[in-house]
Amino acid sequence: MRLFAVAAIALALTACATQPAYSPPKSRLPADWENMPLRGKPDSVAATGQWWTQLGDQAIDSLIASAFADNPTLAQAVARVDQAKAAAGVANAQRLPAVNGSANATRAQTQNTAGVGSSTTMIESSSSIGADFSWEIDLWGRIRESVAAAQRRLDARTADAQGARLSLAAQVANTSLSLRACAYSLQVRDADIASRETELALTRKRREVGYIAPSAEFSALTNLANARTARISQQEQCTRNVDALVALTGQPAAAVRGLLLPPATSADPKESSEILDDVAHVMPTPPAIQPVLPATVLRDHPSLVSAERSLAAAWSDIAVARAQRLPAISLSAALSGQWLRAVGNSVGFTSWSAGPALTVPLFDGGAGAANVDAATGRYQEAAATLQATLRTVVQNVEDALAFQTSAEERVKSSQDAVDAAQRSFRASQAQWRAGAISMFELEDARRQRQTAEENFIAAKRDQGQAWISLMQATGQIDNPS
Repeated sequence: MRLFAVAAIALALTACATQPAYSPPKSRLPADWENMPLRGKPDSVAATGQWWTQLGDQAIDSLIASAFADNPTLAQAVARVDQAKAAAGVANAQRLPAVNGSANATRAQTQNTAGVGSSTTMIESSSSIGADFSWEIDLWGRIRESVAAAQRRLDARTADAQGARLSLAAQVANTSLSLRACAYSLQVRDADIASRETELALTRKRREVGYIAPSAEFSALTNLANARTARISQQEQCTRNVDALVALTGQPAAAVRGLLLPPATSADPKESSEILDDVAHVMPTPPAIQPVLPATVLRDHPSLVSAERSLAAAWSDIAVARAQRLPAISLSAALSGQWLRAVGNSVGFTSWSAGPALTVPLFDGGAGAANVDAATGRYQEAAATLQATLRTVVQNVEDALAFQTSAEERVKSSQDAVDAAQRSFRASQAQWRAGAISMFELEDARRQRQTAEENFIAAKRDQGQAWISLMQATGQIDNPS
């Protein structure tokens, strides 16, 4: 009767602990995204593998390779993968029996005093050797689910490492383009400063002959000083970009500048038209790739893979917590031999034992139920995290597509603005030198030209960065060897 009672308790607890097999929850997106039609061009080629190489920029390729070889953040992600792999090994080891061996040897001396002047000394030696065996029978799936949870966490950490590589490659590429654009903006400012210095010299000559008022010279000096101040701020931004690349790649600043910055061919600044020709030639133009995809689940995105695998691990944790409330049966066996020697006599004996052991949780003060509730709460949190990650990924894709469209259109319109502003400035400069317009009118034309040139440089930078953002948003990962 007692065995039947134990069996009834076990069956009741099994019914409480049973849960269906894990299956990913259905994705939930806002209606505008859920019903969105396919995006992209039918003839698009998917960007796979080392997507940054499609920019055709060897400097960026070299810096990304350096970052992969020496970046602390990426090293941390890889170390977390190693930790998860070790944890999976520990969990999997529970499937197998555990065998422990033991051995010891002792030697002791005992002295007895029977009376006055008499004593007995006894020396005894003992040694033993043995082994014990234990194996838990996984009736309720506790070990199986523990192994599943550990493997799923390993998958999540692996996806995190892939996401770290993706983010690192995007950071290096984006910062490289920012540094190039900053350097070309410096050249534009240098050309502008050189032009202002020339005009200041002409203004002073005109003042000396009394052709213009002294205020014109002071105005030219103020404009030149403001232009030099703006250049100093621009130079600071360039230095910050170099520092960021040094931190990301581990390369010295001189190597970063040598790879990305245009060489100084002469002490004289270039003309604006030459600078913009270099921008169009050197700044990489991304390939015409727009992935064909609906704005729904991007199942291969590292962030989504990590969130989904963490959710699956949390589901297994619930099963583990429930199984821990059930009776546990384990098999154990032991074999040992012991040998004693004392007072010239030897004795030896061996012993063994084997049998099952049953452990039944009778009263734990509600700790087992609380553990199940806690595991369920963690699962619900992981499910909400997955949904939030999904929405963030889709939003990033939509934003990247909008950024790409905007950047491509701005490259075209800013080129037209540069052409018009350069012609306008040359005409205004000729009129000023002929005395037909004032310095204020010339400065207005100059500002329009400089703004148009810097807008063009920024648009070329954004064109590359928009494509990089799209690759990152769609989860384009490389396959490291």
